[in-house]
Amino acid sequence: MPVNFKNAIAASLKGNFKLLPFVSFISVLSRFNLEPEMAQVLLNSNLISRNISLKVALLAVLFSILFSSIGFIQAFLVNGEFCYALDDSFIMMAISKNLAFHNVWGLTQHEFSSTASSPLFTVILAGFIWLFGDHVWMPLAINIFALTGFFIWVALKCRIWGFNQWQIWIMLMGLFYFMPIPVLLFGSMEHILHTWIALFCLQQVIENEDKLNPFLLFLMGACLSGIRYEGLFEGGVIVLWFWKNKKWFLGFVFGLGLSFPVLWLGIYSISQGWFFLPNSLILKGYGMNIQETRSVWGYLWSIVMKAANHPHVIIPVVMLYLISGYKESSKHKNQIWISLVMLASILHFIFARYNHVYRYEAYLMAMGWLVIWKVICQSQWIKSTADLVGFFRSKYPQPLIGLIFLFSPLYRSLDSFSVGTRAMVNIFEQQVQSARFIHQYYNTASVGAIDVGAIAYYSDCKLLDIWGLGSMEMAMLKIKGRYLAGPVDHLCRKKKMEMAVVYKKKLGHPSWVKIASWVMLNNAVCSADTIDFIAINPDDRIRLRQNLIKFDPSLPKTVKSIFYP
Repeated sequence: MPVNFKNAIAASLKGNFKLLPFVSFISVLSRFNLEPEMAQVLLNSNLISRNISLKVALLAVLFSILFSSIGFIQAFLVNGEFCYALDDSFIMMAISKNLAFHNVWGLTQHEFSSTASSPLFTVILAGFIWLFGDHVWMPLAINIFALTGFFIWVALKCRIWGFNQWQIWIMLMGLFYFMPIPVLLFGSMEHILHTWIALFCLQQVIENEDKLNPFLLFLMGACLSGIRYEGLFEGGVIVLWFWKNKKWFLGFVFGLGLSFPVLWLGIYSISQGWFFLPNSLILKGYGMNIQETRSVWGYLWSIVMKAANHPHVIIPVVMLYLISGYKESSKHKNQIWISLVMLASILHFIFARYNHVYRYEAYLMAMGWLVIWKVICQSQWIKSTADLVGFFRSKYPQPLIGLIFLFSPLYRSLDSFSVGTRAMVNIFEQQVQSARFIHQYYNTASVGAIDVGAIAYYSDCKLLDIWGLGSMEMAMLKIKGRYLAGPVDHLCRKKKMEMAVVYKKKLGHPSWVKIASWVMLNNAVCSADTIDFIAINPDDRIRLRQNLIKFDPSLPKTVKSIFYP
């Protein structure tokens, strides 16, 4: 018996007029007598909605890339070549390059160093470098692939949650805005992949808890902590959730996966004479840094200042708390989503730090937005205009906080784009030029620097990180409170250092001689707009001056050299 495909599919599409060509095609087929099995396949609209979700995701990816490319093009027109917005990006690239080509986990090929807190991304980048060669754009390519996969995954999950295509589009644009995506692409580190893994783990634990096998749980835990150590906050919350539900074995397996990358890198680091945790965590830990807080009251004051300086991370938690009291939040396990995201956000706020280029909290902003928009789209009060007006009248605090939530990151998102664009120029003017100078004249020598990423990536020198992130001896001076001019000078001479690139000679020993300085205009991201070139030994002064004079014509026009007598 012929099947009336047109009416059936038109009903299933519920007024989605963009699919009318498909309906018209089916109406032609309906003139023929088809088997019931064929009719069932054609009536199944899952494939249709899946394709729509995929198209929306790809369109969002394309928009993100095109929007971000404006910043890359602006920086390229100034620099004349490609550069990242962070010196940390070059730290990751240097470690991955040395791992791929020299089997050394370190800033240089000469020795081990525990500097990066993302072992998984380091291994992934090293694998790509080993397969395709060392290219400066490789981290950006990986991040574009990660962004594509992330947006497709979110769009397909939204389809399962019952979102229409416009709700999916707003979801993806919210992620683009709140994270924000452009600044993460400018730096092209592990943060997009971290966000994807963090949301994947939450979704699997909450919605597929009874279907998870131990191997998948172990792998999820290892990826969550391996991509960034901040994943331990969310991971700890998930373990507690399992144990709350008396699923002791699942919590144990997931916790074992969480601990695996941390233990693996930590034990190996100790065997090499380093700390258990990477130096970047030991020296940069903001909230628990005794040198910064000095006392309990100082620590509490640092928490207050953290909230004042980063209100955008507080508002999503407040918004989650408010919508948790709404009866619709209990549907679709949304209450569990709200609770786990709130706990992970609070733990990060207390024990971790945020950053002036808005990357450390990117995954928290993404998780907060996803849960808030998920609850909104699955609540009855947005099904009609009358319901929405009624909700605004009866629940006035929530809409008010919602508006604040939407607009509070506005400055952050705009500022991150402008700062990120300028940062790509600053890093090229300061760090990349220093690296090229050292590569040209001191490629096999022992040199010291404070920002070491680009120098480590572009040169093969024996590098002493004067700040301590990549050199254990300097880190120990800081830990012991002996980070002074005398001990620093003694260590530099012990390492037979020929020259150093530092800021303002704050640690300069009386015997150190400042030969020249480079000054750049419109600094947005570097620690200072001026770097000094220091000769450690008297015999090295003439050579350093001559080398700087030779290199001076190749500097960008926005960098000015100052030579001292």
